[in-house]
Amino acid sequence: LVGLPLGLAIGLSPFLDRLLSPIIGFLRPIPALAWIPVVVIWLGIGEESKVFVIFMSSVLFVTTGAILGVKAVPADFYFVARNYTLGRFDLMRLIVLPPAMPQILAGMRTALTIGWAVVVAAELIGASQGLGYLLIDGQQLGKPAQIVTAIVAFAILGKITDWLIVAAARPFLRWEDRFARHGAR
Repeated sequence: LVGLPLGLAIGLSPFLDRLLSPIIGFLRPIPALAWIPVVVIWLGIGEESKVFVIFMSSVLFVTTGAILGVKAVPADFYFVARNYTLGRFDLMRLIVLPPAMPQILAGMRTALTIGWAVVVAAELIGASQGLGYLLIDGQQLGKPAQIVTAIVAFAILGKITDWLIVAAARPFLRWEDRFARHGAR
């Protein structure tokens, strides 16, 4: 909800690109676990701190994917949009999003993977429930079945959320060559 509109805006605006891309480039390589000490000081031990750590670990990948996707749109596409006097909504829907979607989707899927991984780390911050907590609790109490159950639950939830992202992007990827996407047979 934050990364995609921010990335689209930065990708479309040279001013925002010059202003915000260096900040994103500076923040993106910071490991998610590095945020934990400062977040505990700022927000304390609670749900807000966990949400913030997960947000920071993933939002910049969505933003970067959107920026790169928009920058990959050929300039000729914008000339066509101008010739047809497309409004902003149609420009985004017809000209920008279809060719940018593969990069956007890659950024979203990377962020999703990192976000699920960070759930475990975030739940180290005084959690008493959640899958990350079950994983850590199982390890501390020597309960391999609990550990495996948490891992399987992460895999299932990760696959479902990944499927939802792909399904949401499918209407924007109709133009893709199905033959190329599924490999030559």
